[in-house]
Amino acid sequence: MSDTALVGNTLCLDFVNTVNKRPDPDRDDLESPHSLVRWASVAGIPMPPPPAAGSGKAAAASLAEAVRLREAVYGVFSAVAGGAEPPAADAAVVLSFYGEALASAGLAREGARCDLSWTPPCTIRKLTWRVATSAVRLLLEGPLDRVGECPACHRLFLDTSRNGRRRWCDMAVCGSRVKAQRYYASQTGR
Repeated sequence: MSDTALVGNTLCLDFVNTVNKRPDPDRDDLESPHSLVRWASVAGIPMPPPPAAGSGKAAAASLAEAVRLREAVYGVFSAVAGGAEPPAADAAVVLSFYGEALASAGLAREGARCDLSWTPPCTIRKLTWRVATSAVRLLLEGPLDRVGECPACHRLFLDTSRNGRRRWCDMAVCGSRVKAQRYYASQTGR
């Protein structure tokens, strides 16, 4: 499994998981505009390559805003996963991005309903609008009781399993690692 695998089951949680192993990550998919574009491609969101040198300040500012949104979404859903109220400051950041998204959106017909849309191409800012919209939809429509946080790496996920008892971001990664550590400790008496 790639470390950038999508395990969140919803865009906003996959976006939160662009940093791994909180609080001491060793990978951050938002460290540069190029890495964000690579992550967006994995997430199925086509984005043009970042502009060449010359508009670096604008790209850096947009990237900083994306990181700010990611951390706010993490704060909100980490609290939800723990059964607590979302921090007001984090919720305000998410709602601010969502308000901007609504003000800039159009409606696009998708079968029997309409959804929000933004004119192409997808920029870093438009990606943050999609993430904020995903976060608000999850908050409003739930199921919030199915939001979980992996105890090993702190990735967030929406539990879509039939029995609703998912514990790990990915059983093959964190689940197996923790179980192997427990087994080793039991065999060595530690």
